[in-house]
Parts: sequence; structure tokens; C-alpha cells
Amino acid sequence: MAEALGQIEVKQVPVDASRNILTPTADSIKKSPLLANLREISDFAACLEILLLALSWRGQERNIAEAMPHFADELDLTGFRNVMANLQFSSRPERMDLHKIDPRLMPCLFVPDDGAACVPLARSDFGLRVFDGGEGDYRTLTGKEMARKGTAYFFKSVDFEEQKIVQHKIGWFWMVMERFRALVYQILGLTLLLNLLALATPLFVMAVYDKVVATGSMSTLAYFGIGVSIAIICDYVLRRIRTRIFAFVGARIDNIVGNEVFKRIMFLPPAFTERATIGAQVARIKDFESVREFFTGPMAVVLFEIPFSFIFVIVIFILGGPVALVPIFMLVFFWLTALAFGPMVRDAISATARFGSKRQELVIETISNMRAIKYTNAEDTWLARYRELSAQSSMASFRSAQVTSYLQTISHVLMITSGVATIAFGVFRVFEGAMSIGGLVASMILVWRVLGPLQSGFVTLTRVEQVRSSITQINNLMNINSEHKDDMVNSNRKIEGFIEFGRVSLRYSPDADPALVGVNFDIKPGEVLAVLGGNGSGKSTILKLLLGMYIPQAGSIRIDQTDIRQLDPVELRQMIGYVPQATQFFYGTIAQNLRLANPAASDEEVADACRKANLLDDIEALPKGFWTRIGEGTGGQLPSSFQQRLNLARCFIKKPKIMLFDEPGNGLDFEDDQAFMKTVSKMKEEGVCSFMVTHRPSHLKIADKILWLENGHMKMYGPTDDVKPHLPKEFL
Repeated sequence: MAEALGQIEVKQVPVDASRNILTPTADSIKKSPLLANLREISDFAACLEILLLALSWRGQERNIAEAMPHFADELDLTGFRNVMANLQFSSRPERMDLHKIDPRLMPCLFVPDDGAACVPLARSDFGLRVFDGGEGDYRTLTGKEMARKGTAYFFKSVDFEEQKIVQHKIGWFWMVMERFRALVYQILGLTLLLNLLALATPLFVMAVYDKVVATGSMSTLAYFGIGVSIAIICDYVLRRIRTRIFAFVGARIDNIVGNEVFKRIMFLPPAFTERATIGAQVARIKDFESVREFFTGPMAVVLFEIPFSFIFVIVIFILGGPVALVPIFMLVFFWLTALAFGPMVRDAISATARFGSKRQELVIETISNMRAIKYTNAEDTWLARYRELSAQSSMASFRSAQVTSYLQTISHVLMITSGVATIAFGVFRVFEGAMSIGGLVASMILVWRVLGPLQSGFVTLTRVEQVRSSITQINNLMNINSEHKDDMVNSNRKIEGFIEFGRVSLRYSPDADPALVGVNFDIKPGEVLAVLGGNGSGKSTILKLLLGMYIPQAGSIRIDQTDIRQLDPVELRQMIGYVPQATQFFYGTIAQNLRLANPAASDEEVADACRKANLLDDIEALPKGFWTRIGEGTGGQLPSSFQQRLNLARCFIKKPKIMLFDEPGNGLDFEDDQAFMKTVSKMKEEGVCSFMVTHRPSHLKIADKILWLENGHMKMYGPTDDVKPHLPKEFL
């Protein structure tokens, strides 16, 4: 069993009384349940707990386990930094020698160029005290050992209060962009240099016309050619550097914003997600994708190019005087046209997004329910629905394409007009002797250089508007109160299991019938409450309320005399075990799926939970035991009894004082059902209170009380012996 899961209990011993922390031994690190999902304990994995303890992190083992990568066989440097980020630590890398690390910046993580990672802890007269991740033990380095070269990673706890202030002022998305301020300044500096170098070509052309052609001097042409060649080479090098910076910023935005958007969706209150379609929730993520594509595409370059157009206008004014009025007038005309087309562009983008989302929702619904569609022979009906939505989406896309076509036509006409106006105006300046022919040609090139980025931005005005709308949607999403508080460390709250419903009423939506009306009951530790009723009677609603999925509109729910409104929903669910009616497993090993309920569970706790579910022998009989992968279609290949027992084991592994069972007998045969009732009876002796939504008469034998619901109303409630004689035959 221990070989299957790869870890046993943690043993911790105090090593530094002055710091008043517990430091794991080398042996206990390799056996830590926090690293249970890793097949190999790397040097980074060994350093993780040491660094957190040295940083005086005040979290729980569960927080570390939840921050670990789910599918990785071992923890590498990227995974290590991601775990620290999940635990709300920002990281900053810096190349340096080990002995040059400032003691004030310790503890940190040091990754040498030729060795295992270590955690520098403190410097003294005896040397440098480190934890060596390769050996899994503490060492004091002296002499040459301290001269190793590598990269130090310094970690700092995130200040959430400061983040909230900045977010309130400028919006969440632009708060994230503040991280890239230094890189933005670098891009602006490079763009300025590139625009100055761009002057080399028109000035070269002017010099050729005015100096070389007029005099026939080939040596002058050679000098000019060498100069413009140097400018072109410098332009190439600077553009490569700028492209790499853009790629880095785009990748970081992709990672940071994508993770935060997905995290916020995961922690939205259920009222925001349960009644929303899958397609609508996918659309929220697609809002982010449009922003990512914008910042990694050519439009970001155009935005940085436009502000420097004034450089070319100034040069045109120097060369041709009033000729500079042509690009200035065109800039104003472009801006006025963009304002005029703004409402039309917004309407077109909104309609395209709306109908595209509806079509996507239908596709997801169809794929999810393909078997039911085939059973009912409803393919033609679904095809007709898709044709209608597809037609609406295509028409919206057609109108959006029309707007884009109008903008392209207008921008093309303006560009041609500006060229003609420059030539016409410049010719008179040449006739007057105020401008050379080379200056006229150079001015023509510069006018195109001024208006080129503006035309690109004008043509993609619909894209810009879409990105602006997406940023607004992302900011709105991030402003919704989340169930998860980033700056909150979960407490070790202990509960006894006293539960009281006081005249609880709930209506899911204003136009829906009440799901519960004035429900009153109580349950004490060590009692089992059987919840009976027909479909739609409110049985599952009671479980949802206990899990904090919804808040009652009237009445109160108290756990140990504390109203659940005063409890954090995430913390509340950690204290409650829940067995859903439908079994759901995710791609991963059996052990990983079980530990979703308690990531810090040890091998013995996993085995004990499976033993309670009458499942341990079946798992150990599998060729790979607990390392057997399930999920992603393989769940349906497992026997229904096996799946339901896994479902039960995932609940038992939490060892909570409150258990919620929603139809726990689904798929269980007689032997497994008897084992389940035996486990519940034993938990009663341990003071666990259990809610059991059931239709099996055998389960009433272990119930102390019965709650009979009908259409959201409490039909009857009381001790089993008092209520059972009044139950209809279908419950007996």
C-alpha cells in the first residue's frame, strides 16, 4: 500500500528554537503527504516546505497541497515558482554568486549552474547555513562551496490591500499591466529609435536626387549607401529586440490574465454559474483570448508607432514648410471619421458576439446531449435550430464585415488623397524654389510613413473596439465578489455538528416557485437524518444550502449556533463531506481523485477511506493500484458500483463532522449497501451527524429522524418511529 501511494506520515522535529518553527527532517520530507501526488521527490520539492517555514508562512498543509501541480510526476523550477505564486508569493530572479546574496534577502531559493537547488537561510562567522535539496538535509557551506554561480529567486508576500486600492482606481486589467511598466518604457524607447532610424531612407532618397543625380558623383553615392546600410542593420537589430519584448509581454499576459480569469470563474458564487449555460461561461474565457491575441499581434506595434508620428510631421515641415499641413489635416480627418463610425462599430461587434455565443451554446449543448438526441430521433430539430442561429450569426458577421469594408475603403481613399495633395502642394513649392525635388520625394515618403500606422489602426477599428469591450468585461468579472479571499488563510475551525434550520425559505429566481418554504428542523452530533420526498420537493436544495451554495432569503441556518452567513463558503465546504448523486471523476490517478477532497491526506487516511467504502481490496487488485488513471471517458468503463464506492471514499477521506449523502445507494449492490450502512452507523458513534437523501427503505433503519418534504414544504418531521407509520408506501 505504501509503495502504491509513495508516502507515509510526516514526522517533524524542532531544530531552531530561536525561530520557533518546526523543520521537517530529510526523511520526513520524502514521506510528506503534501508531495503525495509526485512520483519523484526532486530537489525543488524538498526545498518547498523548508522555504515556506523560513518565510514564516502562516498557512495550512491543505493550502500547500492544493497549490501543487495536479498531473506532474515531479516538481521542477517552473512548478516551484507556480506553487509559490499560488500561495501568494511573487518571485524575482537574479543571476549572482551564492556568497554575494545579501543576508537581508534570505531565505530565498538558489539554483546553481551545476548542482541541486538549495535554500540559503542565514550567514554567520562559521559560514553560510543552507538546506540542500539534493541531499535533503542542512549544511554549513564554507570556502569554495560558497563561490558557486547560479540564479537566486527572492520571494515576497503579495500586498492585497495595496492591490485593491490600485484596482479600484484604474481597473483590474490595467493594474496587471502596471507590472510591465518598465518593459513598456523600453518598447517606447526602442520605437523612438526605430522612428529616428526610419528617417534614414527618405533622407537618403532626397540626397540621391539632390546631390548624386545633380552632380553624378559616385563616391558621394557610396558614402550615402554605407550610411543607409548601417541604419538598416541597426533597424533590423532593434526590431528583433522589440519583437522579443512584445513576445515576452504577450506570453506573460497570456499566463497571468488567463489564470486569474479562470480562477475568478472557478470561485464565482454558484448563483452566477449554476444557471448560466456552458457556452456563456466559455464566452467569458474567450473575452480574454481576444485581448491576448491583440497584445501578441501587429496591432500592439501600431499603437506604439502612432504617438511618434509627430517626428515625421516635423521633418516634413522642415523640408517643405506648409506641406506638413497635409498629414496634419488627414490625421484630424481620420480621428473625426473614427468618432463617427464608433457607434456603428460597437453595435456590429455586440451583435456578432451575441449571436456567435448563442450558436456556440447550441453546439456545446448538442455535443453534451448527443445520445439523448439520437434516442429521440431529434436530429432534424437540432439541425433546424443550428441553421437558424447560424443564419443570424452569419448576418451579424456580414454586417460587421461591411463596416470593416467601409473603413478600409475610406482609409484607402484618404491615403490616396493625401498622396495626391502632397504632390500637388509640393510642386508649387518646387516651382517657387522653396523646396527641392528630392525634398518633395522625401516628403511623399514621410507622409506615407505618418499615415501608414494610422491607416492600420483605422482599418482594424472593429478589432480595437472588440478588445476595449473585452477589457471592460474582464474588469467587471474581476470586480464581482469572489467566494475565495486571496489574503485569507483558512482557519483550523473545529465544529461539533449541531445544525438548526429556522423557518428557512428559498426561491432560486423571482419568477420561480419557492424551492423551500418555512422549513424547521434540527440535528445533533451522532444523529442520522433521512430526507424523503418526490422530485422537486426540495431535498437537494437543503444540501446546497448547507454547502453554502445559496443563501436563504428568509430564516437562518446555524452550525454550532453560528449562522452560516458568517462563515466563509470555501471554509464551510472544507468542513463538510458531500456525496453527490452523480459520480464525477477527473483525469488523473485514483489517488489524485480521492485527494481532491483532502489534498493533504496520508496513505493511511486514503486506505482507511477506501476500506470504509468497501473498496480497498478492489483497488489493490488493479495492476497499478492507486496509480490507475481514470477520467476523460474511462469513468464510464468502470462498474457503477466501483464508481459509487469511489464517490463515497472521496467523502470519507475528509473525516468531517457533517456528512451529506445524496442518493448514496445508487449503483450499490446488497453487500456494498450493507457496508455503507455499517460505516454510517460507526460514524454515528464517533459523533458525526449525517444527512441522507434516499429512496431505499433499508436506509431508514439507521436513521434517527426523518424529514418528509413535499413541494418545498415540510410535510412531517420527527423521530423515525413517529414519522415512519405515516409515510406512503413508495418510501417503505
